Amino acid sequence: MQRSVLKYIPLLVAIFLIGCSPSWSDGPYEIYWIDGEKALGFNLGDDAYIRRIDKPHHISANEMFVSVYACPEGACVYYYIDRLKDHKFADSSKFVFGPYTEKTFVQLEQKLKLPTLEQ
Repeated sequence: MQRSVLKYIPLLVAIFLIGCSPSWSDGPYEIYWIDGEKALGFNLGDDAYIRRIDKPHHISANEMFVSVYACPEGACVYYYIDRLKDHKFADSSKFVFGPYTEKTFVQLEQKLKLPTLEQ
C-alpha cells in the first residue's frame, strides 16, 4: 500500500508546481493572482509585482511592446505597454497606453507594429 502511494508523489509535486506557475509570462511581465483577482504585472522577484493592467484576457508580446485585451470594471478594452520605457521605478502613465476600442487598436497595431492579439 505504501509503495502505491509513493509512486504518485512525483505526479502530485508536478501538478502543484504547474498550478503555482504564472499562466503567462514574458521577461519581467507575468500574470499573477491576488485575492482572486487576475492582473498583469512587472515581476520584481520574491513574489512581488507592480500591477500594470487589471483582468487581462489575451496578451501578446514582442521585443518592444506588450498588447493586452482586458476587462477591468466590466468593460473590455485594449491596451499596450511600451517595454522600452517601462522599468520598476517608472510611472505607468508614461508607458501603459489605453484604453482603446478595437477599431483604434487595430490601427495602432499596424502603425506601431504591436504584437497581434489572438482571440
